[in-house]
Amino acid sequence: MDAFAISLRDTNKEGRFSTGSGKPTFLRVPEGAGEPLPSHKLKGAKEWFPALIEAATTQDDDGKALDIVFLVHGYNTEAREAFVRQCLLERELRKRDFNCLVVGFDWPTGGTAVAYLYDRIQATEAALQLMKVAIVPFSEYQRPDCPIRVHLLAHSMGGYLVREACRMAKRVENWRLNQMVFFGADVSSRCFSAGDAGSMPMFDHCARFTNYFSGYDGALQVSNFKNVDPASRVGRIGLPLDSPPKTLDVDCSARYAKVPGRTFKTISGMPSHSWYLEDEKWYEDLAYTLRGDLDRYVIPTRRKLGDNDFELIP
Repeated sequence: MDAFAISLRDTNKEGRFSTGSGKPTFLRVPEGAGEPLPSHKLKGAKEWFPALIEAATTQDDDGKALDIVFLVHGYNTEAREAFVRQCLLERELRKRDFNCLVVGFDWPTGGTAVAYLYDRIQATEAALQLMKVAIVPFSEYQRPDCPIRVHLLAHSMGGYLVREACRMAKRVENWRLNQMVFFGADVSSRCFSAGDAGSMPMFDHCARFTNYFSGYDGALQVSNFKNVDPASRVGRIGLPLDSPPKTLDVDCSARYAKVPGRTFKTISGMPSHSWYLEDEKWYEDLAYTLRGDLDRYVIPTRRKLGDNDFELIP
């Protein structure tokens, strides 16, 4: 099955995507391809969106429309790695009976851990494009009776990108997401307090916001020192006590500690920061979250700690 993605990267001399920024490229990557290439581009949004909707409404064996999950990767992620993660996420969710198309939103990063500030600037510039060329236009290509549900999943600095994008698009009314999910998010925890002007547009345009976090996340500890905002990150300590009612925390610390010596088989990166993407228990919980057919209090992969606080069962 072909994969869909939007890339904001420029192209190098070898005909591949690089670490610099470029104009939005709408991609349909052939099944079996190892990475997205500029040669996979379609003729802009007018060709890409109808192709995406057609794929989502004709691929389900049960005759139902597939859900669409936009995936926004984090910092220090090259184009090939972003695509590997996109394909892995879709494959694992489908194994758990969540039939979906995962669409990659690939923004340019420096490709090294020391390029954190470069990536932060790129994320800020890419934020507007996420809403301008992806989320908001999608509603314009959907029929009024279109059964497709749209979700958004963000990892690491991708969470910061999403928050900035929603803040910029707060005056745009014709967009709404079903589930919004952050994991290992590199965003200040205090930004998620009720009434925070920067985050309220994000909460206003989704049905539910779920934050997966782990106290063992080493990358977020490092980013505290590189970031202009030294506050503790929501992907490391969770949401503040006064976060809005539609938000919920899932503490994954015990689950991470349950599996010692974690190494990656498919993706690459820092295990304590990206381990979610190769963890069976996390995928089970995520599939329940995105399906939305169970109330948050009865999802069997977690236990309740408080009104909106849960722990992923180790």
